[in-house]
Amino acid sequence: MSTMESATQSLDSTQATTAALPDAPVALLRLDRGGRVVAANRSAHDLLGLDEIGLPVAAAGPLWGLKASDLDEAGGTWVAPGDDPARRVHYQADGEGWIVSLPHAETATLMREAALLAGTAGATVTHPLLLPLARRLAGSNAPLELLSHVNDTLARCDLALELPPAHAESECGRRLAAGFGNLAEAVRQAVALSVQLAADVPKVVGENDELANQTRAQADALEQVLAATSRLRKDLDDVRGELEQVRAAAVRADADARRGGEAARALAAAMEQVESRAARAGEVIEVIDSVAFQTNILSINAGIEAAHAGEAGRGFAVVAAEIRRLAERAASAARDVRAIVGGTVEALGESAESARHTGEVLAGIGQSLEGAGAAMESVAMRITSQGEEVLAIDRAVEQVVGLGHSNLQHAAHVAELSEALGQGVSTLHDCVGLFRLPPDPMREPRHARVRELAEAGARRIGMALAAAVADGRISAESLFSREYRQIPGIDPPKYRTPFDSLCDRVLPPLQEPVANAEPWIVFAISANPDGYVPTHNQRYCQPMTGDRAKDLVGNRTKRIFGDRVGRSVGAHTDPYRLQVYRRDTGQIMFDLSVPVYVDGRHWGGFRIGYSLE
Repeated sequence: MSTMESATQSLDSTQATTAALPDAPVALLRLDRGGRVVAANRSAHDLLGLDEIGLPVAAAGPLWGLKASDLDEAGGTWVAPGDDPARRVHYQADGEGWIVSLPHAETATLMREAALLAGTAGATVTHPLLLPLARRLAGSNAPLELLSHVNDTLARCDLALELPPAHAESECGRRLAAGFGNLAEAVRQAVALSVQLAADVPKVVGENDELANQTRAQADALEQVLAATSRLRKDLDDVRGELEQVRAAAVRADADARRGGEAARALAAAMEQVESRAARAGEVIEVIDSVAFQTNILSINAGIEAAHAGEAGRGFAVVAAEIRRLAERAASAARDVRAIVGGTVEALGESAESARHTGEVLAGIGQSLEGAGAAMESVAMRITSQGEEVLAIDRAVEQVVGLGHSNLQHAAHVAELSEALGQGVSTLHDCVGLFRLPPDPMREPRHARVRELAEAGARRIGMALAAAVADGRISAESLFSREYRQIPGIDPPKYRTPFDSLCDRVLPPLQEPVANAEPWIVFAISANPDGYVPTHNQRYCQPMTGDRAKDLVGNRTKRIFGDRVGRSVGAHTDPYRLQVYRRDTGQIMFDLSVPVYVDGRHWGGFRIGYSLE
């Protein structure tokens, strides 16, 4: 057979096998039971290049390793090993083998690009049917990419979130930036607080040690006081006993003095009686003396008469002379007795006077002893009372000593707690130090914008208040007053001050433009160092309804805001203070405040509340 004849026969055979299958856009093959390709249509020839191979041929060659054992009797789908989803066949048994169809070229491209979209984020496709899906997938991948970026940022404890431009202006991006901004400033405040606590804890520890030392010294001093009071109480008991003995002796001396006084009075009475009797003896002596005198006169007369009688009267003269001598002796004896009686009477008078004086002295001594006894009894009672008071002092000092020892124990406990607090603060500082914070909060455009507005507003408000003082519309004393009069019947409480009426006239033209300068600004108000807001923004000065929940939000003027931020915005003198907090309405927001000065004197602060969302 010539070459031309072989080629002609081969072409006829190919045409025969090709004619056996429909000429369709889909590549069709016929496999025999041995797994060989025995027929193929034109699309299959073009797709697999069968014209260069020739039929029959083993299906494993052009069909990616397909074997007859891989096919079921009834039919199905076979997918070739590998990552190409277009390498697959659908087959159906026809009694002599299987009819096999291959994916159309366009279908294969669609399958490959669909698999690429499913497996690769942001993959590029060209099939027009897949372009809308690719765009939707690209849109749906943006949050995933953003979430992945945020996860990586948080994994590094990096709170200085910098979003790619494609995400920065999206809704999710703005909310994430706001959340990171809130968290960053909250952590910044925690860092500042931990630094402050770390600085304050050693001071607390030192002061606690000093307090412990002072308490220990106080306890020692109180121990000495307790010992002294114990000694004083013992001494008072001894003095009280000695006073009892002295008082008993005084009582006995008083009795003796009374008895001595009675004896002296009795002696004085006896002396008076003796004096009376001596006086009567004087009278008798006077009679005797008078008789002696008369006898002497008679003897003289008798002598004269005897002399006249002469010898006859001589014997009578002798008798008269003897009588005269007897009278003289009686007179002399009477004079001696009178002198003796006179001395005796004088002595008795003096003795009676002395006895009376002795009685008076003894009576005075008795009264003095009685007074001394009463005084000693009073002193004894006072000593007893003082002893009881000293005992009470003793008990009180014992309690104070006990409290001192208890304070020492508490001081030791406080020292332990302070040490634990110091360690906790150090741990807190280390923990918050894990986060990387934005180096300058003012890099956030909203913070910088609010600071600019706050500084300008604070200057204008300070100038306006200073002008009001200069014009005499209010005194400096009233402007800086810290007196508050509660307005009755309002909850939450509101207050009137000497300056709120002026603020109602002066502040709105200065505050309202700032409050309306940006849509994300919530309020712009002034507060004094106590957190008192005399005039709020108009949007928060709605009529009172009596409903506390509504009035809490709708009418916030003339209130004292005593929360952490409210207490600080008007009290600090920093160039500015940026804080994040939860408002009493539940809203998380930022507060930037700037001091307000009136003629160089700190009046309060101008604060702007806003959010980053």
